[in-house]
Order: sequence, then structure tokens, then C-alpha cells
Amino acid sequence: MLRRLLPLFAAFFGFIFQGRAQAYEPGLLVRATGDTLRGEIENGFWLEPPAFIRFRAAAGAPSQLFQPRQLRAVVFAQGRYFRYELLPLNHAAETNLAKLPRGNYFDVKQDSLLAEVLVDGPAGLQRVVQPGAVHYYVSAPGQPVLELSDRKYLRMNQNGSWEVADGNNYRNLLALYFGPCPAAAQAAERAPFTAAGLAAVVQAYNATCSPAKQAGRSWLATAKPRRRMSLQGGVLAGARYNRIENMTGFTDGACVDCRVRPFGGLYAELFQPSRTAAVYGELSLSPYSNQLLYYNGYSSSGTQYFAVDYWALLGTARLGLRFYFPLPREKQFMLGMGYELNSIIRARVNSTGTALPNDLGTKDLYAAPTILPNLTLGWRSGRTTISADGQSYRNNAGSFDLFSNLVGSNYALRLALAYRLGRNHDAPAPRPTGGN
Repeated sequence: MLRRLLPLFAAFFGFIFQGRAQAYEPGLLVRATGDTLRGEIENGFWLEPPAFIRFRAAAGAPSQLFQPRQLRAVVFAQGRYFRYELLPLNHAAETNLAKLPRGNYFDVKQDSLLAEVLVDGPAGLQRVVQPGAVHYYVSAPGQPVLELSDRKYLRMNQNGSWEVADGNNYRNLLALYFGPCPAAAQAAERAPFTAAGLAAVVQAYNATCSPAKQAGRSWLATAKPRRRMSLQGGVLAGARYNRIENMTGFTDGACVDCRVRPFGGLYAELFQPSRTAAVYGELSLSPYSNQLLYYNGYSSSGTQYFAVDYWALLGTARLGLRFYFPLPREKQFMLGMGYELNSIIRARVNSTGTALPNDLGTKDLYAAPTILPNLTLGWRSGRTTISADGQSYRNNAGSFDLFSNLVGSNYALRLALAYRLGRNHDAPAPRPTGGN
């Protein structure tokens, strides 16, 4: 069986270095040493500060990975601007109702990260998005950096119960910060807690109170990611090894379906912002065979059974999460986990080809997955992903002990090759060519 699959794998390997899943856009990096690199930067459509930056000098050139601490600035020619800064970050800021602290307190620590620049001028505005809150940083000549964060907390009311309170007093803080500048202080009184609202306050200072009396450069129009999520999908094929016992439950654990079989199907990934995590879904088919045992009376040698061998198609649906980690040369390491649902399709008796009784369902013909999720390890290059995964199943249809529900003696191992179809929609649409 493996020999038959080798030509298929060879055909897919021919496409490994064709096409790229990453979305590169023109831009420049300023390194910590002060050197400026111009070329193309991979756009991760970040909401939170980038954890790494991938850069290449030109299309087709080898890529380089940079950690934030190795950079001063990241600038997209048609997009966003990030600057490496040491900023005070209030780790107690939270807006998720399930995680609100009891009491209004602060936990401010100095963090070095790539903050997004919204206004660049004598007075500036930067943004840092964290899972629980959005943080804005205001700067002005002769003033320390002012941190503003959207935060809520729980306080006890007069009835002795907890209620949600708003701890964001940004208007008062801005009025004090820009007190010597009446235009900015007045703008702060009516400014909403949004990027545009805070930028208006900062620009009021730049236009009326800065030495140049001129508004700073605004990056608001391009600060919003062009795409928050990205849906990608394609085909997959590979080899699957099943270690499945007789599902009747009358045997001592002997393996019945222990062989390598081909499988194939479709997959889809919904990438989240930063493009390092994705919701993964898959539909696949694989041939499958097993054995049913029927009671045939009792004799002096014990209970007698007769075996009925059958074959079928095994349909598998998987849903889970995948996490991608950068590797050199535009490669990625993948770690995934998920759960699966199986269905037996067109079960037929081997000797006669007749269908099995309708009262036999998938739970009677195939092992049930354990509580633990399946695990996947993979390597991605461009459109192609090579992966290996394993799924554990309960011992047999009659086992309900804790160990068999966690681990089980049945399992399936797969080696798969997936190929992404279609255009990468993260990449900018190609410009039309040709003349009039």
C-alpha cells in the first residue's frame, strides 16, 4: 500500500516550493543598530504587538526573522507603523466580565514591545492591544508618557453585592496632562475613548501649542488591519494506520483492523489575527474493515461464536486548533489538537457483498474516541503542509472504565500531506497590467 502512495507523495512534493502562504508587503525596518533595511515585510495583521517580524530584501530572496528587541521601527509602505518602546503597562486593566478584579487597583510594569504608532509629532499617540484591554500612550514635550487603558472592576454596593464599575478616568487624566494647552484640554472633555477621539486631543496640542503649530503625521487611516481573519483551505491525502479491536466486545483485545490504508479529504483553516493560530476543520474518507461476532450456542469447549468480516468507508470529521511557530526560510512548525467524529458508510459483508443490518450504527462498528484530544505535529512550507497525528480510542464498545476513556488500547496514526488551494487573500490583490 505504501508503494502505491509514493507516486502521490512525489507529485505533491513537486509543489512544495511553489507559492507562498505568507503575505509580504513593501516596507522598511530600522534595526536596533540604526541600520535601515528596505524590502518586503510579512504582514501578520496583528492586533496585539508582533512577537516576531519576517523580512526579505526582495521577492524570492531568503527571509530573515527578527525579534522585537532587534528593531527600532517597522513601517509598511501602504500600511502600519510600529515602534519598539519601553512603556508602562497596567496588567490589572481588564474588560472581560469573567475576569474583572475586585477593587480598583493598578499593576503597572515596564514592558518593551512593538507599539503601534497612531500619531507621530511633538505630541504622540501609540496603541497596545492586550487580550483584556486596549492601552493608549500619550506623549508630549517635557512630560512623562501617560498610559490610558480601558478597564472595569467590581465594587461592593450598599446592598452588599458586587457591581461593575468603570475605572477609566481618561478625560480627567488628559485634562491634567494637557492643562497648559487650553485647546487640548477642551478637546479632552468631549473625546470618546477611541483611537480617533484620543488622536483629536493630541492633534489639538500639536496644532495650537507645539512650537511648529502644525499637526503631526496621522497613521489612523491605515492603523486598522485590512483583514482580521483569513480563511484558507485545500486538499489532503496520506496513509492511515488503524489499530482497532473487534468491536463486539467478546474478544480478549486482539487487533482486527491493523493495517496501513490510504485516506484523503478536504481541510480548512480560519486564521486569527497575527496568523499564528487557526481554527482547523477537516473531512476525510478512508477504507476500513473489521469483524462482527455472533453468538452460536454453547458446547463443552465453551461459548461458540461465528465471525462475519465486513468492509466499509470510514468518514471522519475533525475540528480543533492549530498553532504555528516561525522557522527560518519562511517555514513554519505546527502544533495542533482537536476532536473527531466518525461515521461508517456503506458497510458490506466481505463474502457476499450484502449490507449489514440497519440497526448497527457507527458506535457498533468503530471505536469511540477517548476524552483526550488528538495531537498533530507538522511542518509547513508555502502551500504545502506535512503532518503526523494520533488519535486514541476506547478499548471496545463495552468498556467504560476511566483508563479506557482517557487512553485506550485502540488508536489511529496518520501521515498526511496537505496542499492549499486558491489565492492567499491576505496578500494584496495583484494590480492589473497592460495599457490602453
